[in-house]
Amino acid sequence: HTWEAVDDGTVHYKINACENLKATDCGGTASFVCAHDISKNTYEPVGTALVQSDNNVLVYNTSVSCPKPGHTVQSIINLVCGKTLGTPEFVKFEECVHYFEWRTFTACKKNKFKPEQEVPCYIFDTDYKKHDLNPLIRTTGGYLVDDWDPDSDLYINVCRTIGSSEGDTSACPAASAACVVKGGKAYDIGRPKEPLKSYVKERLVLHYETDIKPDFCNDHQPAVTITFICPTAGTEVTGPKLTANSNCRYEIEWITENACHTEYLESDSCKLISKERGISIDLTPLKETSVGAYHAEDDKGEYTYYLNVCDKTHGGECSGEMSSCQYKKAGGQSKGAGSYKNQTLRYSDGDITLTYSGGETCSTGFQRMTVINFECNETAENDGKGVPEFDVEADCTYFFSWETKYACPKKKEDL
Repeated sequence: HTWEAVDDGTVHYKINACENLKATDCGGTASFVCAHDISKNTYEPVGTALVQSDNNVLVYNTSVSCPKPGHTVQSIINLVCGKTLGTPEFVKFEECVHYFEWRTFTACKKNKFKPEQEVPCYIFDTDYKKHDLNPLIRTTGGYLVDDWDPDSDLYINVCRTIGSSEGDTSACPAASAACVVKGGKAYDIGRPKEPLKSYVKERLVLHYETDIKPDFCNDHQPAVTITFICPTAGTEVTGPKLTANSNCRYEIEWITENACHTEYLESDSCKLISKERGISIDLTPLKETSVGAYHAEDDKGEYTYYLNVCDKTHGGECSGEMSSCQYKKAGGQSKGAGSYKNQTLRYSDGDITLTYSGGETCSTGFQRMTVINFECNETAENDGKGVPEFDVEADCTYFFSWETKYACPKKKEDL
């Protein structure tokens, strides 16, 4: 699949993780990652060679020189364990490096969330606004479709197979994304083959087909078309409803806010508030004044990383206003790995990312940088504050995960 991501509506990226994009996708040049400057309508390959693909980090180099000597333009994708195929999200552009984060089941240690089949479940419209149905995907089971047939039940999942489950869908064939339960038997009437599409603004279409012809289809090939509609003012949100069914071709409509375009929120402080979206995030309670309160070790135990949130860290021996300090145990050397003076807090689709740039320079001439991915956990240790965990290092950028109750966005009803 060719994947897409957007930087504040100014740069549109196309990504193909494991093989080159078509040259026509990038102004005639073959590349894994391509940046399209929307206002200038120019294309630039920003990842032409895959140089690292271990520890859930993909690093793509180019031969394009950076203003800093000895460094070239790069793209780095940090893969984080998720329940769906997910989508790449642009995080930051810093010192010629394009950073992305991708929450996906392919990054999980166990195959717990790996489905029989799944297709990309988001699109960008002509205005480069993103519509993402990933939140609707069920890892097990499906949705009962509201229909008028008293003798059968129709179940669907979104963009992926229904999967092993208990209860009403337990008899559904493993490869089916749409399944009819009739007379105590379950029939496969559609499988996910192609990604989510959009033909009309604010209407997303998913199409399932199968070659298997159940006996009640009278030799017709079954197919399911689900149209997801963004509610307009005064329209009521619904579950999936069957609107037509002839010759085993099922048409379903689903009015859901998930079909509307997603917006990104950014801030350079510890707070993110959007009255329109009904979201309020405040990481201020995570600030610590005690020495070395938050720290994490790398996998080999060579380094300890001292961190703080929205303030300088009091652990390690880093000079200046560093919020992330890398301490090498052998030799006792400390290096600043990012400052709260250069921080960006970003929220998108439930993901909260805090980026500290402006750390001390690496041997490559690149300034160290820290990226913390916060995850909501109401019952996190340390009185709900949680603790950071080191994930991986890629070219002097350090990635951490942090489960905390303060990353749980307060929805409208809680405000």
